[in-house]
Formats: sequence, structure tokens, C-alpha cells
Amino acid sequence: MKSTRPGPPKTDEFFPDAYIKRAVKILKLISEESKLRVMLLLAKEGPCRVTHICKTLDMNQTTISHHLSLLRNAELVTTAREGTSIYYDINETLWREMGRQFFEHLQKGDDIHFLGRFLLKWLNK
Repeated sequence: MKSTRPGPPKTDEFFPDAYIKRAVKILKLISEESKLRVMLLLAKEGPCRVTHICKTLDMNQTTISHHLSLLRNAELVTTAREGTSIYYDINETLWREMGRQFFEHLQKGDDIHFLGRFLLKWLNK
């Protein structure tokens, strides 16, 4: 008897494998509470020095520096040097591209056409 269960999605109808692997890496990193707190602080306040992040989140510098190193290696944060100070900030380009690809994929479904309006509103912020 032939199965009526649908098979896996066609590759041209789904995200590229490299995108999935990158998304999993990013989601694993920010699913950890202290790393997420760092990301949210940067998103809220903009570029910050390590000392400000430590003070605001009440965490030690070694821990914050380790988190920032992991986030920077995943390209989730960027750095900018001003004299002897290094400022960390979220990588807006990466977040916009990840979001754009995600919502473009979701728009392919008939039942979720409203996401197009959400995407436009989100990208224009």
C-alpha cells in the first residue's frame, strides 16, 4: 500500500541548508539567558563598552568578554574602536537579512499573506 504522507519539502521551496545551519547557530547562542541579555542591552542602548555592559547587567568582565567574543564570532555583534575604547553593537545588517529571508519564506503560504505588511513595517523601522 502506497503512503499518502507528504515527503520532505523540495529544496527550492525551503531555506538553503547554509541558512538553516547559520540560524541554528545563532538561535543556540541567544537562547542562553546572559547572552540574550547582552544582545537586548545592545539593541536598546546602541554601542556600549564592556564596562557599561558589566555594570548594567551586574556581571563580571570575564563573563561579558567571553559572551561578546562568541557573539562577535557568530557576527551577531560588531565592534568599533574610538581611541583606546572598543564599542560593541548589534549587527543590524545580519538581523535584517535573517529576518527578510525568514519572512519571505513564510509569505509563500496562502494563509499568512498578512506577514508581508508586517515585514514592510519591521524593515522600515
